[in-house]
Amino acid sequence: MKEAPKLIVVAGLVGVLFFFGLLVLERIPEIPVDIDQKPFFIPFLFAALLPRGWPTVAVALGTALGEGFGDILEGFEPDDPVGFFGYLVGVTIFGFMVAGRPDNRGLVALACVVGAGVQAFIEASAFLIFAEEGLLVALWSATGNTITHGVIWGVIPMLILVPLLHGRVERFLGYPPQGGKPASSGLS
Repeated sequence: MKEAPKLIVVAGLVGVLFFFGLLVLERIPEIPVDIDQKPFFIPFLFAALLPRGWPTVAVALGTALGEGFGDILEGFEPDDPVGFFGYLVGVTIFGFMVAGRPDNRGLVALACVVGAGVQAFIEASAFLIFAEEGLLVALWSATGNTITHGVIWGVIPMLILVPLLHGRVERFLGYPPQGGKPASSGLS
């Protein structure tokens, strides 16, 4: 398969999976102000396992589109484009940090926190731009979302899922496995 169709499949798959993950996790009430649960392990998993470069950007775009579709269904707010940009940047940074080394657990954990943190701080900047909220509220939101998105729904699932799916996801999407020893193709 040529590269462009694979990228479209990656973006579409990640977008749909992220959207459905949001449907499940957004049933958990937010912690004021705007600290919520989002399934960052979904785009992070794809970004960690697929090659760095255009596939990483496709994962980031799929994530942003999945969130954007959810925002449209919930009702569009003026800060949604800021969040869209945050997803693009945060997931792309994650993918370029891991850079084909999904077997490095420490690096994956660090990249989860950094990627989610970048996204959270970009999204929290909307408080300063569009709302009457102050800097402390924006920092509270960004810190809380870094913990929920980066650690709870980032690092913890990634440490379990990456070893289980390494080699499988890549082959399914037509890419060679990245990094060290991938999981065997049989069930064990």
